[in-house]
Amino acid sequence: MRIASFVALLAVVPCLSGSSLPEEPIKVSVCQLKIDPASFNHKRVEVTGFVSHGFENFTLFDATCSSSQNIWLEYGGKRNSNTVYCCGTAANARRKSVLEVEKLPVRLNEDKVFRAFDRLINRPSDSTVDATRIHATLIGRFFSGEQQKFGNTISWGGYGHLGCCSLLVIEQVISVKADH
Repeated sequence: MRIASFVALLAVVPCLSGSSLPEEPIKVSVCQLKIDPASFNHKRVEVTGFVSHGFENFTLFDATCSSSQNIWLEYGGKRNSNTVYCCGTAANARRKSVLEVEKLPVRLNEDKVFRAFDRLINRPSDSTVDATRIHATLIGRFFSGEQQKFGNTISWGGYGHLGCCSLLVIEQVISVKADH
């Protein structure tokens, strides 16, 4: 009887490991993502930086980073960020199904901190500034995009407004603070 129970337990353990447990995020800086996007492709990351949101703009940045690479943001799950931009999703609040990028579904934790983040990025921007800016720590799935070469310049893109950027799909907002 004990042997049968042990064998049954061994059969169940592989089902509990791997894909059924969330992958632990890698803590990275905005600069690390911008300097070497390919190293983080498809990885779950935790990153702290400034978020800019407005017309044709939902990006993550750090003013101390010299890289010109851009990182576009989008919500995972069924929630849309309401960002109006060319060649992407329509600005509405809900999708019919969970967002899937490069065959990877990305969920969203719509908790209290996320709702505060969403309210801040969707508040009307002040007339002296063209976009809302906030400081946040985010967990999400990163997509480097395709390598693009323009003369001697190499960048990564395919996501966001006119395919400008790499992509971070937000799964969870850890902290958020209005940038004044």
